[in-house]
Amino acid sequence: MITAASPPRAVIFDLDGTLADSRLDFAAIRREADVPDGIGLLEHIEGLDCPDERHRVATIVDRHEMAGAEAATWIHGAEQVLHGLHHRGLPTAIVTRNSRAAAMRTMQRLLMPQVPLKAREDAPPKPDPSALLALAQDWDLPPAEIAFVGDFHYDIEAAQRAGMIPMLFTAGAPPDTPAVGFLLLPVFESLLHWIDRGHVDAG
Repeated sequence: MITAASPPRAVIFDLDGTLADSRLDFAAIRREADVPDGIGLLEHIEGLDCPDERHRVATIVDRHEMAGAEAATWIHGAEQVLHGLHHRGLPTAIVTRNSRAAAMRTMQRLLMPQVPLKAREDAPPKPDPSALLALAQDWDLPPAEIAFVGDFHYDIEAAQRAGMIPMLFTAGAPPDTPAVGFLLLPVFESLLHWIDRGHVDAG
């Protein structure tokens, strides 16, 4: 169990599965692109030696991402929280492994506030912490005073490597692994409660 002594001064969010449900079928993407289990799609593309094969797989991933962006809906509670933080003037941003085009389309479709966005064209993809650290530098804030909220182990690892407050959004479900070294966020309302009241349940 860990505790955070005080609320964050800024919050960064993952996009798919955290703020937005893009209905991406990753198993179908892997089958179509011939990507084996156990390796990330972007890592697989990066490791391909053949330019034609790299282009083929990247095109498949891009097509699915854009289709997902067109079908995206808000995750329950995320709209209230993202707009609430923005209206409170708290620095807020999005870091995603998606392409900038797909992420921007999702944000436009859902009428998200115009917060900073770091996509895979802007920095090495998570779990690399570069995008998170770039935002901390832009805001002139210590990483330890910034929370990063995501739904996947890449998000938690990126936050830990950046020295930020890792928060795993579980949508009310128990985590796949014990909550060691990160905070659990079962529902988004808890995040606003923490910021407004100064505490959150920690796992």
